[in-house]
Order: sequence, then C-alpha cells, then structure tokens
Amino acid sequence: MKDKLLQFFAITLFIIVIAVTTSITISMYFINARSWVFYLSIVCTMLLIVLFVYIRIIHKILFIDKIEKLHAIAENFKKGEFHLKVGQIPGDDPFAKIYTELLSASRNLENIIKSQKIEIEKLRELYTNMMFSMNAYIVVLDIHNTILFTNDLFLKKFQYTPQEVSGKNITELFYFLTGTVLQAIEEIKKTHESIVLEKAHLISNNRITVIADIKLSYMISNNEPQIIMVMDDVTSKTKRDYQISLITRLSEKIQKDDVLDHVLRTILTAVTSGTGLGFNRAMLFLKDEKNNVLYGRMAVGPDTLEEAFAIWSSLSPQKDKEILSRGVNGDDVHGQLLKEKVTSTSFDLSEETIFTEAFKTGETIHVYDAYHDPRVNDEIRSFIDVNEFVIVPLIALNKTIGIVIADNKFNQMPITQDSVDLLTVFAYQAALSIESYNSLDLLKKEMEKIKQRQEAIVESEKLAAIGRIASHIAHEIRNPLVTVGGYSRRILQNITQNPPDVQKIKKAAQIIMTETERLEKILANVMDFTRPSPFLLKFNNINDIIRDTASLLSNLFQERRVELSLQLYEVPLIKSDFNQMKQVMLNLLQNALDATPPYGVVEVKTYADDRYVYIDVSDTGTGIDEENINIIFEPFYTTKTTGVGLGLAIVKKIVADHNGEIKVTNRERGAVFTISIPLP
Repeated sequence: MKDKLLQFFAITLFIIVIAVTTSITISMYFINARSWVFYLSIVCTMLLIVLFVYIRIIHKILFIDKIEKLHAIAENFKKGEFHLKVGQIPGDDPFAKIYTELLSASRNLENIIKSQKIEIEKLRELYTNMMFSMNAYIVVLDIHNTILFTNDLFLKKFQYTPQEVSGKNITELFYFLTGTVLQAIEEIKKTHESIVLEKAHLISNNRITVIADIKLSYMISNNEPQIIMVMDDVTSKTKRDYQISLITRLSEKIQKDDVLDHVLRTILTAVTSGTGLGFNRAMLFLKDEKNNVLYGRMAVGPDTLEEAFAIWSSLSPQKDKEILSRGVNGDDVHGQLLKEKVTSTSFDLSEETIFTEAFKTGETIHVYDAYHDPRVNDEIRSFIDVNEFVIVPLIALNKTIGIVIADNKFNQMPITQDSVDLLTVFAYQAALSIESYNSLDLLKKEMEKIKQRQEAIVESEKLAAIGRIASHIAHEIRNPLVTVGGYSRRILQNITQNPPDVQKIKKAAQIIMTETERLEKILANVMDFTRPSPFLLKFNNINDIIRDTASLLSNLFQERRVELSLQLYEVPLIKSDFNQMKQVMLNLLQNALDATPPYGVVEVKTYADDRYVYIDVSDTGTGIDEENINIIFEPFYTTKTTGVGLGLAIVKKIVADHNGEIKVTNRERGAVFTISIPLP
C-alpha cells in the first residue's frame, strides 16, 4: 500500500511540474501578442487537462484494479474454482472488505467441495464394488437394447468375456430369452415404470440355463435413457421347491387315477417339466415277458427346436402347475414323431446293449459321449440321436420291469447328478405304479373269476332255496290236501246214500273249509316273504305304531290273561313305513304272547341315543334254546305245530329294509327282541 502512495505522489508532482512548465512556455510566447485574459484562459485550460488526467490516474490506481480483481474472482467462482490466486486487495475500503469476505467464503467452499469429492469417491467406489460383487447378475442397456455394462458375476455365470458382451444386443447373448423379458423391456421404455418378472427362463449361447427373478428399472444417465436389469438367480430354490411339490402332487395323482397310461404320462411329463427335472425328452421302455424284449411304451418331449422354443416360451410358475393335468389328459400336441418312434421300437434282451445292460444290472448309466462310448452301438446311437443321455432302470419289488431314458437334446445342457438322482425317484414311482397296476389287473381278473363263481354259487343257492321252499311247502300243504281229499270223498259217499247224512256232510265241509283257510294262510305267508313290499317312507313316531298294534291285540291278551306293559319314552321321529313296522310289532307281540303262560307279562320299551331309536319286546316265557338262537330268523324255522316259520324272517326283512337291525337274547326268564332303527 505504501508503494502505491509513493507512486501516486511522484506521478502527481511530475504532472504539476509539466503543467507549470508548459504554462510558462506558452505564456512567454504569447505575452506580447495577446492580453492577460487570453493568458489566463490558457492556464485554466491546462489545469483542467491536468486535473482530468489526475482523476483518471487516481481512479485507475484506487478502483479499476480492485474491480478487475473482484471480476476475476467471480469468473473463477463460475468455473467452480474457489481457490483465490488474484492477490490481496489493499486498504480498508468496501472493495477490500468484499474481497476479504469472498476469500473467507472461497476457503469454506473449497473445504466443502473437497469433503464432497471424498464422499463422492467413496460412494463411487462403494457403488462399483456393489455392482461387481453383489449376488445378482446386472446388465445395463441403452434404448436400443445394446449392452452398456455387465458385472463380473453375470460374465462368470454365463461364461462371457467383457469383450464378448460390450456393444452387443442382449438377444445376441442368449440362445433362448423368454418372450416376457423382451416384452417387459419394450413396456418399460413406454411407461418408465419398474417391472418385476418372477422365475423367467434364460439360456445363454453357452447353454447355461438360469431361472431368475428379474427387476427392470428405467433411469437417465448423461441425458441418455438406460434400462437396468437385476437378475436374482433362483434356479436351485425354484427347482427344489418345485420338485418337492411335484412329487407330492404326483403321489396324489397316482393314488386317485386308475388308468395306467395317465399315470405314466404324468410321470414323464413331470420329468420334462420346465422347473422340475428340466429334461428335454423322456422315454419309457417296458419288458415284454412273452417275447423277452424291451418295447417302447411311451415318450414325452418336443420333436424339433421350434417345438422346444414354443414349450419354453410358454413356461411360467402358473403353467408349471398344470403339467400334471396335462399329463393325465394327454393333450400335449408336441412330440408326436417321438412318440411314434419310441412306440414302434423294441430291443431284444438277449442282445448285449447299453439298454439291456441297465435293465439286467439294475444300475443307472450316464452316457457323456455317445459317439465315442464303446457301449453305445450304431443302432442305439441312431435311435437316441444325442451325445449325452441317462438310463434309469425301473425296479419294483426287487424286480426290473423296464427303463427310463432322458436327455437334453435341444438345449444341450449338461445332465447334473441332482437331475439323475431325482429321475431315479420318479423312476421308482413309475415302477411302483406299473407293478401296482399289473397286480391290480391280475386282481381284477381273479375278482372276475370269483364273481363268476359267486354268481354260480348264488344261482345254485337259489335253486337249493327253491328246492327247500318247495319241499317245505309240499310238506306243509300235504296234510291239509290229504284231509281235504278224504273229506271230499266222504261227502260224495254221503250224497249217494239214501237218504244222505246231512250232518256228516256239514262236518266234512267244515273241515274242508278249515283246511282250505290253512292252505291260504300258508300261501299268504310265503307270498309276503318272497315278494317285495311297496315302501312308503314318512316321518313316524314309533310309539304311535306300537300303541296302534297293542290296541288290535288287547282283547287277545285279555283272553290269554297275559299283561301287556308299554314303557314308551319320548323318542325322535324316524323315516319308516307305518304299515310295515306295524306288521313287525304284530308278529313280535303274537310270538311273545304265544311263548308267555297265563298271568305272565309281555313288555314293550322304547328309547334312543344320538344315532338310533331302540325297541325292546320281552316276555316271561321259557326263552329260546341256545342251539336255535342263531337260526330263528331263517325262513321256515318254527317250533309251533301250526306255523309256517316265516314270521320272524319277515320281521328281519322289514327291519333290514329300514336299514335297521334286530337281535334276540335270553334272559333269566323269557327272551327279549331288540330292534334298532337309525335316525335320519
């Protein structure tokens, strides 16, 4: 600042000297020629010029320099440069104060920017580390689906180098990319809304298959739109969960379905399902015992790569759940040529081939290179037409009944040990199913034979029953017919007498009438037992039926001097035929009355529980002989001299028609018949 003041005084003095010298020179030149007025104007003019120059120099020294420095500071601020390099502004004027404030602000801003740069670098490093190390496959696309970035995990999983993916369209990296992924990419370009795809199927050009949950997001970077794909690999989890679910549902299908073809098709469809075992094709061969060959029984899988693409494109978690029903219905339109090829092929078990080796040894065989494996002959190589395949024997009850062959002909994925192990489980299911159905088929044949024998036995029993009935009826009606015949002849003899003996004729006619009624009763009982009775089921109170029957027999009980006791408790209504149940009570009460001596008691009791209504009919008679207690309900069994033996048989038949049951037991005095009728 002192240097500036010294410079200012030196310049001022120099200007004054110049101004005075110039004024004197000019005045001396014009002193004689003009007046003093002119001289004075010249001096003033020179002083004004000197003053103007002086002011400009002072302005330059004191203000212009400071303004230019402040302007330079502003320009640096615009450029984001906050480190001041324009030097110190001297003095304590406003310009100097402004400079001081700007200097302090610049230092603060510079410190803030430095700290922000450090944080930004840390965040950038963290972001880079996350992008490269997170457990997900990351791909960044531009608006034309060109790959801008992939993380190391993506490259490692799908076996690519950075040079192989950089600048490529995403469709160029995948042998198969589910159509829903491409549709989602186009959709996000329009809506800019994030999209999540569950269990999308991806197959790279290197035949790496992945099932992934994919999240697609839209962003702007450097004024350019970009799409970020974050792929979370759920292949193992999806397969594991699906396989467990598949085995469970497969077992349920096997238990419910009674058609062998449905079960076998279901198993092979499960083997080739998208998220299950994932095989492309599965073939089933069974042993023909008669011809000693392995014959093609069934096959599931596409015929061409186009069919395979169509199947893979249609795969989704929802559609995977439909594979069992698709297997059962057999409505898969793909693979018709494969089915025809397999079902028209057989392999002689007496020949040594890799198929017969798996069958005879009962061991799984995994062929990795069919074209160089000496166990694979030309016939099998031509038939299978694939380099890698697996053969699993079907073993049930320690017996090999066939083989399952599976491969990945179209996606050419390596067959893993996990897939082979799970295929073994499915083969075991198939073997058990086949063996069960074979046993069931034999059982059905045996059952058919038993049924035929049973029908023959029933027919024989019917004929025997008819014979017994005919014999019993003949026995029952023989005596009445003999009596009728004898007294008919007596009537004829009395008529020929002169005069006829009217009293003898009347007596003979009376006997004939009595025997005829006996015959009619016998025939009526037989008809009641043999012909089906019409049932009119309604809700009835069994107590009402018992009271009605008791009123009909009250006089008879009084004549026999037997007490009829009714212990009728409140019971629920039952669906029954009123008249039929009345017939039951009538027969039981008459039998009880016949078995009870005078002054005895016949008791009827009703009660119920939560399932049945019960009726007990007991007497105080002699009871039933123990050797006869199990046959008293058989037709024509009777201990009466004037009975047909159908009363209790009719009772049992009516009770059975009501879905009920009747039992008889002896007690200390007499017997008790118990009827149980189910509640509706």
